[in-house]
Amino acid sequence: MWWSTLTGRLERAAALDPVAEAANRTVDRVLPKGPLKDALHGTWLGHPVHPLLVAVPIGLWTGTSLLDLTGGSRSAARRLVGAGVLAAAPTVAAGWADWSELGAFQRPKRVGLVHAAANAVTTLLYGASWLARARGDHAAGRDLALVGSVGLAVGGYLGGHLAYSEGVGVNRNADEQPEPQEWTDVCDAGDLPAGQLRRVDVDGQAIVLVERAGQVFALSATCSHFGGPLEQGEIALEDGALDDGEQACLVCPWHASRFRLRDGSVARGPATSPQQSYDVRSTAGRLQVRVRS
Repeated sequence: MWWSTLTGRLERAAALDPVAEAANRTVDRVLPKGPLKDALHGTWLGHPVHPLLVAVPIGLWTGTSLLDLTGGSRSAARRLVGAGVLAAAPTVAAGWADWSELGAFQRPKRVGLVHAAANAVTTLLYGASWLARARGDHAAGRDLALVGSVGLAVGGYLGGHLAYSEGVGVNRNADEQPEPQEWTDVCDAGDLPAGQLRRVDVDGQAIVLVERAGQVFALSATCSHFGGPLEQGEIALEDGALDDGEQACLVCPWHASRFRLRDGSVARGPATSPQQSYDVRSTAGRLQVRVRS
């Protein structure tokens, strides 16, 4: 499996780190945290939007090659190439947005950097293919597109590696069981001081308890984005919110994703999947939780 061997070397290629850090600073300046970056992450969709966008240029450029190899319409092939180049723009933006939020995880950052480079070269080749076709040089346009398809395969392989081997964009809580179903004792109410966070383990599930404005909230303690320990996070308010528990958020200490205390929904990315939330009650001075269905 020489592909896997090469990818393993790429993961360990520390020489890429200075380039990755420079690229990260640039992306953070161009795409600061906020509504636009969240839209590119896919917080509105419930999972990353980048894989969805990727299918568009891949499909268009694959259709181009099919027409080129079977003697299909030259004008249709040219339109497909051009549409693919245009569709690459939002796809690239979403990819960079996700990549820039990997923080200190160097292995996927290195692979992601080369993935982006392969896709950039691919897009340039297809752009050159469109220009050649527009000038009437269909043979050159065909050849450039075929070379671009090689870059498309390389970029696709590395993208698959990021998702399926490195777990980038994967909900880290996907295998959590909906437990406990019944009210379960977790700790003494006095063990959760005002404004504090505490992690408890209940039926194999890590849960973080949060006291805010006289209310106690409970969410899954593992951040869905990249597994950050939410009990080490902090509390912040939603933009423009009042200082009460219903409008407060738990902020991940690793990548600053924000989850609403009231229901675990995502208030700010890079996370796209919500946190499991739990009902909480106090009985005889003891806190009890059960999974919220």
